[in-house]
Amino acid sequence: LLQEFQMSVTLSRPLCRDGLIDLLSLYLGPGSQGEVEDVPCLPECLLAQGVGGVGKSLTLRWFLQDIGIPHAFVHCVEAYQPRLLYQSILEQLGGGEGRCDSVSDFIRMLRECLGGGRRGVIVLESGERLREEGSMLSVFTRLQEITGCNVCTIVETRLDWGRLRPPQDIISPVTLHFAQYTREELVKLVGSLMEGGREEQFRMQYAGLVLSVFYSVTRSLTELQHIAKLNYTTYIKPIVDGELKESDTKKLWFHIEPFLRKCLSTVHLREVASKQMLSLEQDAAKEDHTPSATSLAPLPLALGPTIANVNRITIELPFYSKFILISAFLASYNPAKSDKRFFVKHHGKQRKTMTTMKSKEKLNSQLTGPKPFPLERLLAIFYNVVEEQVNPTANIYSQVSSLVKLQLLSAIGLDMMDQPKYKCNVSLDFVRTVAKTVQFDIYKYLYDHC
Repeated sequence: LLQEFQMSVTLSRPLCRDGLIDLLSLYLGPGSQGEVEDVPCLPECLLAQGVGGVGKSLTLRWFLQDIGIPHAFVHCVEAYQPRLLYQSILEQLGGGEGRCDSVSDFIRMLRECLGGGRRGVIVLESGERLREEGSMLSVFTRLQEITGCNVCTIVETRLDWGRLRPPQDIISPVTLHFAQYTREELVKLVGSLMEGGREEQFRMQYAGLVLSVFYSVTRSLTELQHIAKLNYTTYIKPIVDGELKESDTKKLWFHIEPFLRKCLSTVHLREVASKQMLSLEQDAAKEDHTPSATSLAPLPLALGPTIANVNRITIELPFYSKFILISAFLASYNPAKSDKRFFVKHHGKQRKTMTTMKSKEKLNSQLTGPKPFPLERLLAIFYNVVEEQVNPTANIYSQVSSLVKLQLLSAIGLDMMDQPKYKCNVSLDFVRTVAKTVQFDIYKYLYDHC
């Protein structure tokens, strides 16, 4: 039913992906006469590569639906068994009668389904999962050669081909790289996704304000869209109340800036959930229907999405994970040159001069935000702040990965396997609460508070 629903939904043309749509037109059609059948032969395999949230699946789904070529979308995480993968592909391509338990059954039934010169495209989302299924990746990359049918396999993945290639050598596919959106493209996308019946220029102006605060912290479209929707009702409230006009850009910016700054330190933690968003909208609707006498009272600070959630701060973590999180916070908010001062016993006497004091005032890390740091520096701080002797085992490295999955840390530059970089996502209040549980004085090691 879900597949039938997805096939019946008419998608709009993806924004900011015209270059990749032109490339797909060269490879898959339409041909010179504007028909898909004019393309003599489909490519054997394409690799749609890019980080998460750059429109890979959406662009492919819209393009294949637009040109009208038979296609099948299969998520390799949902189809956790080869049998489920085969049956899902065959059902979407118009076949699938009978059991399909092996590769040989799949090849035979795919020939029957795409016989008579019929074309087909198979899109494998999260294709990196096929590395764990033995020779399945080599089968799908050579599907046209094995079946003799005019079929193309598109592997959609976040990894590049050098990291996706299995141990046995297979044909290198044609790569379609989905680059991250630029700042101008993100403004256009966030502004177009906003609702409320306002003019396009006003929505783009609001998207530009959001990007001016969050672009240095995250470039994830889903996160930016979440933040923009969360604060949009607060942004337009003075306009709805008649206090300001849409052209009062500067006053609107001073109104919304405190609420955006509250979301800055915990942008990846989703402090305000969907239910809280709904309650905020319901509270705003109730306020609109209250008597005018109540409007004379001063507006409370909790009108916008609050981050001071006590329940969220009290998080349960393993013992060493707490020290790793504290070390990550220190590495993100302390300059690297200060590590010797805090963690080496005989570092020498440091004199305070007017130059160092002025530079320290300018570089307030709590305002500039967290900085990325290498894994080597994180572990060096960790081994200094933890009281007992800890060996560098796989358990320590796995806890770093767990913190990334919990979105307490962000992984940056994972293509550099020898030296990955990370960034801390938690606020000072959050890490101070964690530090209290292990009797660690965080202020003693903060560069801004020494």
